Order: sequence, then structure tokens, then C-alpha cells
Amino acid sequence: MKDDALTVSKLNKSFKRFALKDISFSVKKGSVVGLIGENGSGKSTTISCILGQVIPDSGTVEIYGTNALANPKIHNCVGYSSDAKGFPGVFNAKMISSIMKDLFEDWQEENFFRFLERFDVPLDRKIAQMSRGMSVKLSIAVALCHNADLLLLDEATAGLDPVVREEILDLLQEFMEDENHAILMTSHITSDLERIADSILYIQDGRLLFEISREELENYGIAQLTSDQAGFVDDALIAVTRRQSMNTEALIRNRAEFSRRYPDYAITPATLDDMIVMLSKGDEVKL
Repeated sequence: MKDDALTVSKLNKSFKRFALKDISFSVKKGSVVGLIGENGSGKSTTISCILGQVIPDSGTVEIYGTNALANPKIHNCVGYSSDAKGFPGVFNAKMISSIMKDLFEDWQEENFFRFLERFDVPLDRKIAQMSRGMSVKLSIAVALCHNADLLLLDEATAGLDPVVREEILDLLQEFMEDENHAILMTSHITSDLERIADSILYIQDGRLLFEISREELENYGIAQLTSDQAGFVDDALIAVTRRQSMNTEALIRNRAEFSRRYPDYAITPATLDDMIVMLSKGDEVKL
């Protein structure tokens, strides 16, 4: 669709012990989408398929309306950064800029050096001698400085201290001031996603289970129920249950409605971490 920066439709990819199964979602222009799930759930494989690093068995990937599998040049408008070190340790920032000039017609060297100065990343230091924070800032600067419109970030802020993560999130919010831009990002740091993401996709065992907006997330709650209480709660309000030794936890779809109907039952707002635990460890999923 014309409002979509990224459209993934019925994506399938089988490996010996794992498979992506009918993955479909979109990232609209001007939006940030978080892709979450347990390790091995299929997040990185999905991003690799979008980038063309892994060729899917079936399905389509469209980037700004262009079939990315049939027209790989469209990836020039995609910036990518991950938690893996993507450049040889003997390289420094100046060397990387020289290489990027040959790879991208729209390489913005002045902006690149401006980013690095802003974030105190030295131009001459070898990557092998950089801190984790410096190497991540360098990677994101590369992703941003070839006129990219769509950013794919795969655990890009993993292992960073809160100050560095805050700097990077500020930078991403600046990037999103252009309403044509969009971001798809994976992260185990759910507080980052709760701050910046407009919606969340949850993937489990290669299947996309649900998508939830930031506003919808605020409606969810975690109820602590006795066995007697659990039997009284309307099933339509329950997304997932999880039996504990002393009680039953329930992920409630509408916290306000639950409190209105069951004012004596304990319930607290649900975080993304709560939802991940409930969906992965719950006894009965009713999404």
C-alpha cells in the first residue's frame, strides 16, 4: 500500500530445525514497529529475509511499494544495524567512509563525520579497539548516512549502558521527524520499545502471534486470581492464563473493564515483559 514503508506478506522459510510460517505485517511511513519474541523465535531470520540475505521459500517483501526480492536495488534506501560487529576490526571510521562512498551513490560523508563527532567516536581508532558503545554508534551512523528511509535494527542497543541507549533513542526520534521514514527494530530491552515504538509484533516459533499498538498495550493488565476467582472471570477478558502453585495469573485485555466488573480482584498494568512471559509460559493462550 502507498502508506507502507515495508510490507511483508505470507513469508515462509524452512530450515532443518526451524521455519518461518506465513509471516505477514506492515510498517507504515512515519512509524516505529518493535519485533519481539524469545531467542530463536524468528526475529533475525525475518529481518534477513527483508534484507535479501536469506531468500524465502515463498512470500513477498515490498519496500516503499517495490518488490525487494525482484528489485534488490531498493535496499539502497534501507539502513541496517545489528548487535554483531559488521566491519573488520582493523578498519577505522575513515576507512569505512571511503568504502561506503563506493557502495552508495548517496553516501553523506559530512553527515557521517558530524554524527561521529557528536557521539565522540574517534575517526582513526580501529574498531577492534573501540568500546561496545562506540562500535554501535558507528554502525548506526553508517545506517543513517546513505540517505536511508527505512531502518532495520536487530538488537542494535543490546549490551549498552543506559546513557548510550538514551543517546541512540534520541537519534532515532530525530530520524523519525521525517514522516517518510520508518523503523523496524528488535530488542530484548522492552523499555526502549515502550518508549519509541508505535506498535509491537510478537513472534513465537516462527509464527506471528499478534500485533498490538502502544495505546492497546495500556489497556492490558495482570490479574492475580485465586482458583475460585479464576472461575468467575469472563473468558472474553482473558488473553492468557498461567497457573502458579498458590494462584493463577491472567493477562487481561481490558484492565478498566475488569476492575469495573471485579473491583475486589487484584490487577496491575501489564508491561511488555509481562506479556512476553505470559505468552511464552502461559497454560492457555486465547489471542
